[in-house]
Amino acid sequence: MKAKDYFVKNLRRIINNENITSEESFNCLKLLLDHELGEANDVCFGAYLSSLMTKGATIDEVYGLINCVLNYDCQELKINHDKSIPLCGIIGSGKDDVKTFNVSSISAVVAASCGVKVLKNGSRSEASVAGTTDVFENMGINVLEHRKEVLEECLEKTNFVFCDVKPYFPRMHKEYMGKFFFVHPLSYILPIASGIKFDRVLFGLANDNTELTAELLLKLGYDNSIVVAGHDMEGNNFDEISNIGPTKISEIKNGEINTYVVMPDFFGIKRGKKINILEGNSVQDNADIFMQILNAKEIDDKVNIILINAGTLIYISGIAKSIKEGIELAKESILSGRALKELNKIKEVLKW
Repeated sequence: MKAKDYFVKNLRRIINNENITSEESFNCLKLLLDHELGEANDVCFGAYLSSLMTKGATIDEVYGLINCVLNYDCQELKINHDKSIPLCGIIGSGKDDVKTFNVSSISAVVAASCGVKVLKNGSRSEASVAGTTDVFENMGINVLEHRKEVLEECLEKTNFVFCDVKPYFPRMHKEYMGKFFFVHPLSYILPIASGIKFDRVLFGLANDNTELTAELLLKLGYDNSIVVAGHDMEGNNFDEISNIGPTKISEIKNGEINTYVVMPDFFGIKRGKKINILEGNSVQDNADIFMQILNAKEIDDKVNIILINAGTLIYISGIAKSIKEGIELAKESILSGRALKELNKIKEVLKW
């Protein structure tokens, strides 16, 4: 069957509220990534993702999508490191209601300063002022570095390694990146796509279906990982653990998923104000917030959202026995200046 006929046949089924198989989902995305539909490729890509979202994508359909990204497009880089120590990531879906500063990037550096082996993947901004890659670049980190030996050195010396997605997913970068500003089925799982593979993740989701993402992570072989969906008190969502309202958490442990909702005081954190955690107006503003937090000598709302998220990353690594214990380790690292020294070590290894 011709590529166009195969794609249209399955698209019609989805529009008619019929589920397709994981293999069919994989094949449709493969056609789009290979630009098999010519001038209509972008329109068909949008129709495919939006119709799946409107129908309500099944786990098999979303799994087919991410399976295609990871096993067809990905040009994986395998780095040497101690496999007995988990390589942990903190990632977010983006496309959220509340636009925060770069919480996951700062949390990654703080967690690394506490001994966690951290892999931070990222990209340029799609829907916010500054993506992870933008901010790290502004701060003098060579975000384009992808020589295996340099990345291994950085992980060994600093507990941290950065991996921009662009070099490792050439088809996705060409056909997908920067074209989709709405939540769609890949939003539930795409951030797991990294040139270097994670062992465990703290996955931030900008919608409430944390169970779906947790089930997908399990299907992909992940354990000891957490999916979170943060909110403000008006119900607006964002892809971090919230210090300004409730957070829905789906925790994967020993192959089981446990879902619960917490408020900041569950972690011993005072509920903050939304205005204090919003992103700046430029990449430089967000880099300034990054430095302000790592130079902090007292606790405020900006520091607190980092403590909750870094503390959770420390917890999933196994270094802390609870999120509260992880928060205390993160707090000590920031206030003592150790997290700032960590950033400077990273900049030294990953210098331009």
